[in-house]
Amino acid sequence: MRFSIRRPTNASNHHDANILNNPSKALLKMMIPTILVLSWFIPDYSVDGLTSNWSFTSGRLGRRIRQGPHISHLHDYRVFPARIPYVRHHFTQCPLYSTTESSSTDNKKYEPEKSHEEDTSITQPSDIVDRDRQQKFQNPVSKQLHHIANRIHQDVSHVAEGLAFDAGAAIVETHKPSKNVSYLSSSPQWKRLVDHRDKVIHKLHLRDLLKDRTRSDQLFVEHDGVYLDYSRQQITVETIDLLSSLATRQNLRAKINAMFEGEKINFTEDRAVLHTALRAKKDQIGTVFSDGEDVVKQVHEMLDHIKYFTEGVRSGEIRGYTGKHLRNIISVGIGGSYLGPEFLHEVLKTEPEGVNSSLGYSLRFLSNVDPVDVERTCSELDPEETLIVIVSKTFTTAETMLNARTMRQWLWDFMGDDPEVVRKHMVACSSVSSTNLVVDFGINTEENFFRFWDWVGGRYSLCSSVGAVPISLMYGFDVFQKFLDVSDKIAI
Repeated sequence: MRFSIRRPTNASNHHDANILNNPSKALLKMMIPTILVLSWFIPDYSVDGLTSNWSFTSGRLGRRIRQGPHISHLHDYRVFPARIPYVRHHFTQCPLYSTTESSSTDNKKYEPEKSHEEDTSITQPSDIVDRDRQQKFQNPVSKQLHHIANRIHQDVSHVAEGLAFDAGAAIVETHKPSKNVSYLSSSPQWKRLVDHRDKVIHKLHLRDLLKDRTRSDQLFVEHDGVYLDYSRQQITVETIDLLSSLATRQNLRAKINAMFEGEKINFTEDRAVLHTALRAKKDQIGTVFSDGEDVVKQVHEMLDHIKYFTEGVRSGEIRGYTGKHLRNIISVGIGGSYLGPEFLHEVLKTEPEGVNSSLGYSLRFLSNVDPVDVERTCSELDPEETLIVIVSKTFTTAETMLNARTMRQWLWDFMGDDPEVVRKHMVACSSVSSTNLVVDFGINTEENFFRFWDWVGGRYSLCSSVGAVPISLMYGFDVFQKFLDVSDKIAI
C-alpha cells in the first residue's frame, strides 16, 4: 500500500477554496510531515519479524531503536509509506493524498496484521540480496506510533475547531491582494526604465559607448582619494537619471537617513542597523540613540577598553600565565566574524606601516573545524606566548565553540587546567546578551570581554570589537583607528 500525491486538476481552484474554508484541513495538511518524521524515531518497532538493533547516534536521543533491515534504503520511496499504515489510514480523507487501492479499502477500520515470529538471523541490509524478490512489506505499527499519531490528530482537531473562525478568516484574508498596494513594477518610473532598456540599452555595444568622451567623463566619482569609474557599464547618462528618479520615488535618501539615525529598519528582528555608528567620531556622542541608549557613547567606551588592553599586551604590561610576552594571536570565528578581519589583515600586512608595526607578532585565523586546519593554525606556536580571541555574537555558534574548546584544551595540555590559564590566554568578542555564556566558558569578563551589540550585523562587524581586537593586537590600535577614520569618510 503506497501513498500517491494527487496532482492539481482542473478543479484545483475548488480544492484551494475548500482548504481555505476549512482551517482544520489546512492544519492537518501542515502536521502530516511532522508525523512522518516522528515515525522514524519510535522504539520497539519490528518489521514483519525482521528485526535488528540499530543505534541512533544522536546525543539527544541516545537510545536503542529496533528497526527493520531496510533502514539503509530510506531513499526508496516505496519503503517509507509501508511503515505507517495507521497514518495512511488516518489521513486518507486529506485532499492532498490518495492511495492506489479502492476507496472501500480506505474506509475500513485499520487492524494491524499479526507479526511473524522474529527472525534475528537476518539483521543487516547486506544480507538482503534482492529486495524486489522479497514479500511486499506489510508492516505493523508499534503501539508508540499508534498512540502518538492518534494524540497528534486529536490535538490538531481540537485546535482547529477552537480557532476555526479566526484561522479561517486569517487564511482567507492573507490570500486576498490588497487594493491599496502600490507595486514598484507598476510605477511610471519603473516602466520608463524598462522602456529605456528595451529601446536604447539593448541596441548599444560597450565598445561604442566608450568612444563617447563626454559620457565617460560623466560616469565617475572621486572622494578623498577614492576614484570610482563606472563608465565600463552598458549604461548612458540617461540611465543614471532614470535610476535616480526611481530612487527618489522609493524615498531612498530618507530610508538611508533612518538607518543612520537608529530607527529599527530591520523589521524582521525589530532591531536598528547601526554599524555606521561603529566609526562615528566622539563629537557625535549624543546624536544617535537605540532603545534609549547613547550608541556612539557606548562605542567609544568599548574602543577605549580595546585600546587599553591591546596596548597593554603589545607593551608587555599584560602577560600570559607563565609571564611570557603574548606575541601570537589566533582569532577563532566563522562567517562575518572571520572574513572581514582576515581581509583587512591581508591588506595591512603588505603596507609599509603595517609591516613595521607588526614586527615580532603573528596573527592567524581559525574558522574550519577540520582537525588538520586546527593543527596548521597551532603549528610552531608556543602556547605560553599565544592569545586566543573567540569571536561569536551569540557565543553559541557550533563551529566557533567547537574550535574554542579545542583551543582551550590545547592551552591546558601545555600549561595545566588552572582556571587562570583561560583567564590569561583567552578573550571574547560577543554580544552583551551572551555575558553568562562567556563567564561559564571561563573567560575574565571584567577585563577580557569586548562586547558588541545586537544592532551590529555579522557581515558589517569589522569596525566593532570583531575586527578591532585582533587587528589592534597585531598592528597596534592607532592603525585600526586610521581604518575607522577612512571608513567614516566614505560612508553614504
